[in-house]
Amino acid sequence: MPISTIVVGVDHSDRSDKAMRKANEIALFHDAGVVVEYALDVGSSQKLRGLLERVALEETEERAQLILGDQAARFEVKAAAGRPHEILRDVAKQCGADLIVLGVHRRDKSPAVFAGSTARRLINDAPAPVLVVTTEPAGAYRRVLVGYDDSPASREALRFARALAPGAQFTIVTACMIPFSSRHEEDFLVKQFEADARRMVLEALGRDGNAGADKIAIIARVGEAFGAIMDAQREIQPDLLVLGTSMPAMYRQVFGGGIVDLIAADPPCDLLVVKT
Repeated sequence: MPISTIVVGVDHSDRSDKAMRKANEIALFHDAGVVVEYALDVGSSQKLRGLLERVALEETEERAQLILGDQAARFEVKAAAGRPHEILRDVAKQCGADLIVLGVHRRDKSPAVFAGSTARRLINDAPAPVLVVTTEPAGAYRRVLVGYDDSPASREALRFARALAPGAQFTIVTACMIPFSSRHEEDFLVKQFEADARRMVLEALGRDGNAGADKIAIIARVGEAFGAIMDAQREIQPDLLVLGTSMPAMYRQVFGGGIVDLIAADPPCDLLVVKT
């Protein structure tokens, strides 16, 4: 699963500067090219839009050169006026991007704010996995936590993450539910369910032919998935959290599967979302 083309969305903020540095870091490791896309969220006449795009292109080229310096991977700069998530989506499609990188949205935990964010819309529409960068890049990812339920989406998320960060220590977290709430506190039953869940994950990894699966740590917890993932995140402090999803945002909310949205609204670390 080679990574050869990366699109990074920028807006000249500190948040997007981090994303640009991370995209560059990944590109150098994978010998990939980077498309730096400045999306101007403005509404203007066609003539004025053209002028704004030319100025934005010049400014973005200067900023990219300044930020990346002598350590720059192969990159090209683009600028366009319009809705940022649509521009990034379309550019990613046109260049056959393998990864889209964004800075974290403004730190406002209101669900209403995230509902309209570029990250949310891209996660729903993107033709490639979306990496939301929250921290200053500091080398290759070392500790990766993957939410896993043996669905096609979680299997694809694990495969992509292992290609992205082949040298990292991987931990899988999976959740299982005891159907009778009155028995959730029975220690023996909880341990049995968790042992069974762990065994099923091991079997799934073997079935999928995951090389080095024996080196992947597995956390199995009784409870709902969001709580299990966040508990595991606090325990192991990963620098990358990975989630898979196959449902459009509307259906994730309707069917109560909005784990991606809940975590992406305020990610505790860099977040990779892989959509099938």
